[in-house]
Amino acid sequence: MNYYSALIKSGKILEGYFEQSKNILHNGSKGTVRENIINKVIRPFLPACYGLSGGEAFDSEGNTSKQLDLVVYDSIFSYIIPYIDNYIQFPCESIYGNIEIKSYLNEEELIRALENIKSMKCLKREGTHSWTVTPLVSIQINGKPNNTDRNPYFGIIFAYDSVEPSTVLNYLKTINSPSNLLPNAIVLYSKKTIIVQATDNNIEGFPSNNFNKYVMLDCGDEVLAIFIGLLINYTRYSLLWVADVPKEINKALERILLNNIQNKSIREIPVLPNILMVE
Repeated sequence: MNYYSALIKSGKILEGYFEQSKNILHNGSKGTVRENIINKVIRPFLPACYGLSGGEAFDSEGNTSKQLDLVVYDSIFSYIIPYIDNYIQFPCESIYGNIEIKSYLNEEELIRALENIKSMKCLKREGTHSWTVTPLVSIQINGKPNNTDRNPYFGIIFAYDSVEPSTVLNYLKTINSPSNLLPNAIVLYSKKTIIVQATDNNIEGFPSNNFNKYVMLDCGDEVLAIFIGLLINYTRYSLLWVADVPKEINKALERILLNNIQNKSIREIPVLPNILMVE
């Protein structure tokens, strides 16, 4: 058995959870439960360095995303702002991407998910490169490489049920949006189908802004394995860089100091000389 074959067998776990959730009558509650199911199923397959939570993201220019269903973020180095369970505000530098979760995907829900993903992908952050060792450390040897595209956001739509896959493709044809703001994959779980980005030459198994079409893959019982596999690919490819929080704190200190000086409210004491203690 290899890792991928083990992934395929794990698909039955998700099926059981979803079947149980059908007993919930209220659509809002059912949606919340299914978000929690996706979180519960994904969590064991990702290392602890990847966090999962709902919330919203923001950039240093004051832009904020819409509310995001399930953000995948760096749980080791991130400077996050936690509010309540499963709701966090994230500096955009600390997130890999987002999974929008739908009980039933139709045109209205697709547009809503696309807008959420777009609001995240519009956030501005400095690009990283292959010499980024950790989110806090980057190697520099005679300057940096020219490529600064190692931290693209990924966006996935996961729908438990949906209209027919061909109908979803037709919906996508009507969307007028730059390719870099569109989802990387759309998982239609009950239809055993995944719609993924592609070029004329190959399917994009890693997050990319350079694709020119979507392809529809009939995955059969491998749909969950492919979904988690794409998630592993997307996170493994990306090299994040932390938000420059110390710079923001220093600016705040300078501003407060200036205000104190202007208001003549600053208090100073002389530095006392060291006193030598002799026994």
